[in-house]
Amino acid sequence: NSMSREFMFENDFAICWKTTVPPHMPLKMHRHDRARTIVALQGGVLKRVDEDGSRKDLVFDTGKAYWYEADPPNNLHADVNEGDEDVVVIVTEFKTEDERNGTRDARADCGCGSDGPCDCRSKIGLPFKLPDGWQPPTTKRDG
Repeated sequence: NSMSREFMFENDFAICWKTTVPPHMPLKMHRHDRARTIVALQGGVLKRVDEDGSRKDLVFDTGKAYWYEADPPNNLHADVNEGDEDVVVIVTEFKTEDERNGTRDARADCGCGSDGPCDCRSKIGLPFKLPDGWQPPTTKRDG
């Protein structure tokens, strides 16, 4: 039973896949070049072992979503599921401005205005608190 990846979608903004990490099968050393969200369909704990030997437990609760910045350059890591059940996650990586080939003006989208540096990325990361009464930005039809 080996790790499996099932492609979900790709567009100008993101690429998404489902990963199943079976117990006790270390993933190859790798790094994530892009920021990403991870949604746990079947949670568990992955032990992350960095090339420099440092270790960290990544805890995924079923039904919860997590935000990760892009990995630092030159630092690879491997993950191993030390539990007895598969860990199943949906990974959505966000493409960089360069990768989008200018198909989207992030600054115009983000609402922080065009003057000065845009710090929208810092607003997306943790700890991100939704204001009371927040609703998704959908357009509602009156009447």
